[in-house]
Amino acid sequence: MAKIQIMKESLANKIAAGEVVERPASVVKELIENAIDANATKIDIHLTESGLKQIKVIDNGDGMDKEDCMLAFSRHATSKLLDERDLFRIHTLGFRGEALPSIASVSDVHITTSNGNEAGTYINIKGGNIIAKKQSHARKGTEIQVNSLFYNTPARLKHLKTIHTELSYITDFANKMAMSHPYIAFRLYNDQRLLLQTNGNNNLLNVLAAIYGINVVKKIHKLEYSDEVLSLKLYISEPDMNRASRNYVTSIINNRVIKNYAIVKAVNEGYHTYLPQHRYPIVVLDMKIDPLLVDVNVHPAKLDVRLSNEAHIKSVITDLINKKLKELMYIPKITIPNKKALEEDKGYVQDKLFQQSVTHQRDIGNQDSDTQDSISELNAFDQKNANSYRELEDSTKNFKDSISEQSNHNDYSESTYTETEADSTPKETVTNKKRLPNLDYIGQLGGTYLIAQNEEGLFLIDQHAAQERINYEFYLSQLSKTINEFYDLLVPITLEFTMNESLIIEERADVLREIGIKFEKFGIKSFIVTRLPNWFGKADEKYLLDTIFDHILREKKLTYKQLFEELAITLSCKRSIKANHYINEYEVKKLLHDLETCDNPYTCPHGRPVVINMSYSDIEKLFKRIQ
Repeated sequence: MAKIQIMKESLANKIAAGEVVERPASVVKELIENAIDANATKIDIHLTESGLKQIKVIDNGDGMDKEDCMLAFSRHATSKLLDERDLFRIHTLGFRGEALPSIASVSDVHITTSNGNEAGTYINIKGGNIIAKKQSHARKGTEIQVNSLFYNTPARLKHLKTIHTELSYITDFANKMAMSHPYIAFRLYNDQRLLLQTNGNNNLLNVLAAIYGINVVKKIHKLEYSDEVLSLKLYISEPDMNRASRNYVTSIINNRVIKNYAIVKAVNEGYHTYLPQHRYPIVVLDMKIDPLLVDVNVHPAKLDVRLSNEAHIKSVITDLINKKLKELMYIPKITIPNKKALEEDKGYVQDKLFQQSVTHQRDIGNQDSDTQDSISELNAFDQKNANSYRELEDSTKNFKDSISEQSNHNDYSESTYTETEADSTPKETVTNKKRLPNLDYIGQLGGTYLIAQNEEGLFLIDQHAAQERINYEFYLSQLSKTINEFYDLLVPITLEFTMNESLIIEERADVLREIGIKFEKFGIKSFIVTRLPNWFGKADEKYLLDTIFDHILREKKLTYKQLFEELAITLSCKRSIKANHYINEYEVKKLLHDLETCDNPYTCPHGRPVVINMSYSDIEKLFKRIQ
């Protein structure tokens, strides 16, 4: 008897489920994608116990007849690919024909569907076996219910996270699907509690308001770009609207939410020096690219993709973001809430606690002061909007009516907030070299902060951060210019390393020589440095050499341009005014003058603010002159 045998289909489906169906969020993903591919314009997702007990997805798409419904649960049965050529021009979200049979093999599935031309079809499949099938009265579209997920794979069930964590994965995915398909009306419920609602009016800003809240959307800017390779709509947050997780960068290609490290890196480079370390912007990239240039057939989950012209796309993204941020007159404001706003927020803290319990697993490693709001917004919970949704749900049964009424109650409706407003209202743009308002210097606070004023109110300037920015831009411009200017050391500097470190340094010697450092091997594990570039300065030679060699050892692929960047940051910090150091009025005026001419006078190279502003009205609120 042959040892090699063809597996039973039920076993093959379970194996496929291991890749396709990792958790309840995977099921939600596949069912929503099927609904979208069926041309649905309304999709409702109902969860019980975060999908562990039940997942139900209802759509108004094309539906299926009896024959197609039966075939849909067969492996590799699909309506989306006919031949190999279609594989290289994929326009649908699904195409493998693996999802439904994989889901049905590890759960109890009930599906009711109709194409609107004949009687509907009902099928029940449990563990891959058909339990029941019959005609059914059904409207056009599909309702699919997945019960008892992983009931027959206890190992997978055991390793699921808490219901709060599993819910966070689902809400995160639903948010991203709503962003990638703003023309579809989504509703997401968990245990009959409404978590997300969008109106499907094809306005992405409305979707972002439903997910992140109106205050975030007020600080979002829309940018556009198009060439023969790429059509891009880019929504970026102002630097002070940042979060503790990279998850707020949403990449969409041809309406497909994707993961691509190069794109995220391009976004981060665009915000370079505008954000503190370990803080990330809120960004949505909506890209249209020829399907021939996008390979989505990399992994069964279809999230990871490979891109042709990746370097060009990265460059466009980074340049667009950097250019826009340089245009903004961006000075953070200290705002004092008025009495009316505080009264409207009564009861908000209790609702916030629910949000935290739902999503606290997302950023568990980031215990900074902004983590709680970061987590809550990630999961579609601007609580004021959620409260409005619950009130609407009580007052109307009709989905269309609820959307209409929502436009009257929620401040992010299309009639009150448009894409034009998003790009024009948040901040004044800068058209000349002077990037700071005129300021009258008043004095110095604690030898650390400069105090100034104008008609807009009070300004505080961090003198160390200000000089860091000035020095950083100066060194960045000078380092490359002085690459051919050197001086020889009378006494060579000896540097000692481990054997492994010395091998790495030898391998990357070209980068060091490109920036003007002349050195040679001295024994087995040591080097002697005999020549340095002029910009080193004789006071900090050893310190700067240690810094440079540390970067060389830490970064596997470090170009001399990247090294210049790191050196500019190091030099600017070390050679700037320190805190608790008083400076005279002449030095203050020079500092403010130099700061005005910087490309970015608003943040230091580490992303911390240089200037903050408190308006006269906010000061008057503090003194109770106004409410």
